Amino acid sequence: MCLRTERRENIILVDNKFRFLLGVNYWPRKTNIRMWRDWNENDIADDVKLMRELGIRAVRFFIKNEDFADENANVCESSLGKLDKFLKILEMNGIIGFASLIVGHMSGKNWRIPWTRFEDLYSPSSIEKTCRFAEAIVKRFKDHGGVGGWILSNEISLVKRAGCREEALALLRAFAKTVKSIDPNHIISSGDIPNEYMQETPNVRDIIDYVGPHLYLYDSNIIRHGYMYSAALEMFSNDGDVPIILEEFGFSTHQFSEESQARFINEILYTALAHGASGAFIWCFSDFPHESDPPYEWRPLELAFGIVRKDGSLKPAASIVKRFSEELKEIEDIGLHIRFKRVTDASIIVPFYIFRDYEFVRYKNVVDFQLLLQPLLGAYILSSAAGLQTSMVFELDIERAVKSKKLLIMPSTIVALSSTWRKIYNYIEGGGNVYTSVIRGIANLRALHEAPTHLWTEIFGVENILEAGSVGYKLFGVVTIEFVRNFGVFRKGDRITIEIPEPIYTYLARPVDANAIAVDGSGNPVIFRARRGMGMAYLSLIPIDMVLARQEVIDWGRGYHRLYESIAIESNIERPYRCDNPEVEVITYYGGESNIVIAVNHGYEKKVQIYSAKPIKDVKKIGGDVEIHISTNSIGLSMPKKGAVIAIISHSA
Repeated sequence: MCLRTERRENIILVDNKFRFLLGVNYWPRKTNIRMWRDWNENDIADDVKLMRELGIRAVRFFIKNEDFADENANVCESSLGKLDKFLKILEMNGIIGFASLIVGHMSGKNWRIPWTRFEDLYSPSSIEKTCRFAEAIVKRFKDHGGVGGWILSNEISLVKRAGCREEALALLRAFAKTVKSIDPNHIISSGDIPNEYMQETPNVRDIIDYVGPHLYLYDSNIIRHGYMYSAALEMFSNDGDVPIILEEFGFSTHQFSEESQARFINEILYTALAHGASGAFIWCFSDFPHESDPPYEWRPLELAFGIVRKDGSLKPAASIVKRFSEELKEIEDIGLHIRFKRVTDASIIVPFYIFRDYEFVRYKNVVDFQLLLQPLLGAYILSSAAGLQTSMVFELDIERAVKSKKLLIMPSTIVALSSTWRKIYNYIEGGGNVYTSVIRGIANLRALHEAPTHLWTEIFGVENILEAGSVGYKLFGVVTIEFVRNFGVFRKGDRITIEIPEPIYTYLARPVDANAIAVDGSGNPVIFRARRGMGMAYLSLIPIDMVLARQEVIDWGRGYHRLYESIAIESNIERPYRCDNPEVEVITYYGGESNIVIAVNHGYEKKVQIYSAKPIKDVKKIGGDVEIHISTNSIGLSMPKKGAVIAIISHSA
């Protein structure tokens, strides 16, 4: 019987219910990429049976085109027969399959697409054949009980990057129109890499049903590394604008230890659930034995991404997955996303230049993508540590945020659109609050021929006094910020010391009608506050968010987050739960008399306190690997490394 998957606002529903899609990416353990050519139904059945035992609910699998079609995109009947058998095996085990239809790239090699040359991939004739190929498969299997959704590709931009946004979206629109005209009962997505056109949330949200980032992130700091996944999920969600499925994540146990892989998977599964993702697909189900097969011959790490070893035995990650799967039913039964909803009072603004080029403003194409994202990461960490519930909103959608948020955060701003600043001015006048930090240059980013705003005085109450032709005011080494006024949690005379590991260039300004809140070690005012109408504008000339995102060694106890905490206090933002350690992220789902709290430890083993704004009546643990100790106004947590907990907290009247 056909199982229905659908987009409902910002989540994916399975047969009209929220069911977190705990999944794996799949090639058979014994035959890997040779799955369709060296077909072995019994081996695949054994794999899928083990998936079921581990609680896997969904599988993303791959239609390797050279095994399925000829040069005219005609589908081979024998391959369709194998696909039918595979889907039946999934259905028999209660698992749904997400087929990636165009598989030119896989694991470090580009494989032949019989009906097109790579350089012609986005041409009209190639798109026509691609859609004809997709049509043949979707028509055949649209009513199959083993089908959960259709994905255009596996990282098609690694086969050939589209020459422009319109070229990429032409292919995606044609695919979506073809599939939806045949099968309106299953969700679709692009399957592309994160920093390409087909994963740009504002541009694809009306074409596909979910955005599915593939995240393989690295960092020199273990805590910041975990937060990177939180920040990325928030960015692609665009304040709940579209459902998110973490379509690929994982690490090879030829890169890291099996225990480390397990703790990482534990951390990211709870992080994905906390941040409203509708599912998470681990890369991948198993290790592979055929080490001389391409691409494993030259990419040996690809042999060991599995949660199952090549001999079929279980890695520690498998037990993590099984425990998480057993917890999901209770979490879903109590009404996550249905009875309990996430509400955010603050949003970080994702600048237009990350996903949209204007003439002669092309940072996306000339600067490392991760460098552009780093201020968003730093801002997200600071806001989380301050106890804020924070989303991200793309600048071009800022009107959505000004209607509902108490605070907008614009971290390490290079430039914003003139129309954005006018909307922000009106937002502040109407009672909103905005925090902005600015930057001119760092690393290979030089934005010397820019001005972040044309409303220095109108919004922020300051005059820009940087010398004409200057590359900027240089910040490097140990920088001290001294508060010259009481401000939130800060008293006059309090200081924050920041170690800046590389030169950062910023602005100098003096107050016109703003209050200088803090000065640097040379006496230059660096943080300002200006009242505008019913709201407040805050400006920092020291981009703390960028510094935090780039420090090699971070002293989390220095309290950088107290700046955001002070702004939250002045903005009258309710912070129902606050952790005493910034390494632990706390996400709240509100349910009236009780709330669901998900706490994720992004660091090492520790004991922490989560303080509640209201007296606690009761706490019930419903998931995780954390010990809980309850008092009247706080919850004590004994958290293992990369541990997490899900709890329902009820409060006294």
